[in-house]
Amino acid sequence: MSHPPETPSFLAAVKRIEALTHEIRRDGLASFEKVEAAYTEVQELRAILNARISELRGRSA
Repeated sequence: MSHPPETPSFLAAVKRIEALTHEIRRDGLASFEKVEAAYTEVQELRAILNARISELRGRSA
């Protein structure tokens, strides 16, 4: 798994997930390796977002 050099902003991560989801839907299994890489990136971005949300919830508690 490759990690981005900088952690993206929340909005940038959401927009990237949207773009990757579009690619996955468009390409389907025709390009399995590309779709697999995109899905892996989506998982990594979701983990980043989940950590940020947990941190924000912890601050407000």
